[in-house]
Amino acid sequence: MASLLQLFNDWEIQLLVLLSFVLQIFLFFTGSLRQRGAKFLSGIIWIAYLVADLVAVYALGLLSKQDDNAIALTKNHPLAFFWPPFLLIHLGGQDTITAFSLEDNRLWLRHLLNLIVQVVLALYVFSKYIAGRNAQLLVPGIFMFVAGIIKYGERTMALMYGNLQNISGYNNSEESKLNQHQELDQDASFSSIVCFSLDSAPIIRHLFAGFTLFQIPQGFCAATWTSYARSGEVQLSKLVKLVDVELGIMYCDVYTKAAMLRTRSGIILRCTSQVSALVALVLFIVGDKERYNRADVAITYMLFMGSFLLEVLAMFMMVMVSPWTWAWLKARKCVWLTRVSWTLVSNNIVGWPEEKPLWSNRIGQYNFLSYVGCEENPRSPSMSERVMGMSRKMAKAVGAGEDRLFWLSKVLDAKYEEVDKDITESFVKEIRVILQSPFGGQKRQWQHLSRFLRSMARELSDNFSAVIIRLNISTIIHLSEVSSVDAEIAALVGVCRKLSNYMMYLLVTHPVMLQVTASSAKSVLQGFRKKFMMMAGSISISNSKHGVVLQNLKEFLSKEDSALSLPEPCKETLEEMRDMWVRIIMYAASRSRPETHATQLARGGEFLTFIWLLMAHKNLGASAAFPIDLISPPTTFGPHIDVRFYAFDFR
Repeated sequence: MASLLQLFNDWEIQLLVLLSFVLQIFLFFTGSLRQRGAKFLSGIIWIAYLVADLVAVYALGLLSKQDDNAIALTKNHPLAFFWPPFLLIHLGGQDTITAFSLEDNRLWLRHLLNLIVQVVLALYVFSKYIAGRNAQLLVPGIFMFVAGIIKYGERTMALMYGNLQNISGYNNSEESKLNQHQELDQDASFSSIVCFSLDSAPIIRHLFAGFTLFQIPQGFCAATWTSYARSGEVQLSKLVKLVDVELGIMYCDVYTKAAMLRTRSGIILRCTSQVSALVALVLFIVGDKERYNRADVAITYMLFMGSFLLEVLAMFMMVMVSPWTWAWLKARKCVWLTRVSWTLVSNNIVGWPEEKPLWSNRIGQYNFLSYVGCEENPRSPSMSERVMGMSRKMAKAVGAGEDRLFWLSKVLDAKYEEVDKDITESFVKEIRVILQSPFGGQKRQWQHLSRFLRSMARELSDNFSAVIIRLNISTIIHLSEVSSVDAEIAALVGVCRKLSNYMMYLLVTHPVMLQVTASSAKSVLQGFRKKFMMMAGSISISNSKHGVVLQNLKEFLSKEDSALSLPEPCKETLEEMRDMWVRIIMYAASRSRPETHATQLARGGEFLTFIWLLMAHKNLGASAAFPIDLISPPTTFGPHIDVRFYAFDFR
């Protein structure tokens, strides 16, 4: 045991440097997966992101120690003191994941202070142990320090550009030259959609920073956006993909080094660092290495070659395959290079192909039945569901409180469905209805759900959480009574169920996006569960027949509000229920804060963010400078607003 401990002490710095390098490789190849919502890797990426910096900083601290181990390290492994600049390169992070969360961008000044401290420490270690005893490593070490300092500085610059407050005031003159002022006609191609997305990128930055369309400076082509927003319904068919591309651009600007690499200073710094590292490698190769440990020399070569390989791949992914590069070449009329660049941009492996979504394209699912321990669609349970059931039983057996049961249900019962064409078309259709019904025109009539919605609308603004829960319960009951197996009816049932469960999912997992505090949402949901369980009495919900649970749920809802009575299920009722949930989600999107949408982009983006930006394109919602009100009649918001919208009109 003592010999193993001594062996670990002798090779500790080598293991730390290799671990730091391995973590950088992992972050490089997994960082881009977050853009499309890699839920299963999110926790691992977060741990690697934090540990990578800790390992590099600890390795620098270990090299600066003044004790017997440091003396032995100097004698046996002098080449280890040539590695501090490589650790600075590792601290500079990878181009595919500069920030893990929005808070990292806000704290860019703290990263700047860390940069100064770590560079001073690395220079101290290098000058003390290399300059006097290993003079032949002095010159290549200086060049590597230039590369390391620049690399670390790039990360700080990227965090600064990714800060929403800096995004809102940042105007890149090079980007303004790329604006194509595209208009999307009926036959708009994917390339024209990308052009328009790049053209509107500065406006998207302002929207995510909390600006309204009428607060955006004219220099950011707000006129182009406004003219597009007021155009006819032809572009609505292309709007879904346009929003998808814009979300992809926004993610790259906030959470990667894309915005920094588009600047002239960023390109100069990147070229300088690569040339410096290449000169250092050449000087190291021609130098005398016989006096150094072979393992240390091999590790040094591995650090050199690994750094070059990651940089080449990063430049390929972030620059060569970037739509900005394609637009830059197109603006300069480089026809052949433009074709090559577009081939790279639209490829299916590392590019942005038309059929591949640039966000998670998932919609979270949660419902009240899951919280009380019953499945909405009874079937033979899978292995994971059996594990969930056993976990609940164990939690109840050990006397877990309501808070722990709520947390357990939130973790185990939340599921995800793909956002299919039926869902997106439901929102596009409703937006078209709104745009075609200006102020003073014909109001929306709810022929089948008017009495039901009137009772709900009374407390919509007072207790939004309770309304969502009651609507979710009502939807579960109503959909369970649908007996038709017609394909169209089945599609309507699927859309209603997904939209209903999605609002419950947001209430449980991301209540801040609904302007609801987590404590109030939890207390309201726990209150509903407690009342339902008291009414159910001694019945074991998890072991009861599904029909019995639904009957109890129906009785519970009628006791909560006797006015809540749904009509008989039919196609027209299901269509109104779908439209009801569409407008509820649009209402929630209009009330949400822009910074919450920017935060969710780090996790692949939320469907509510997609709807929020979709509405902004058509001058709807808070981002368009006026609210969507579900209850009160429309009012005048100014001469520039020609769209008036409220969901429920019962006169």
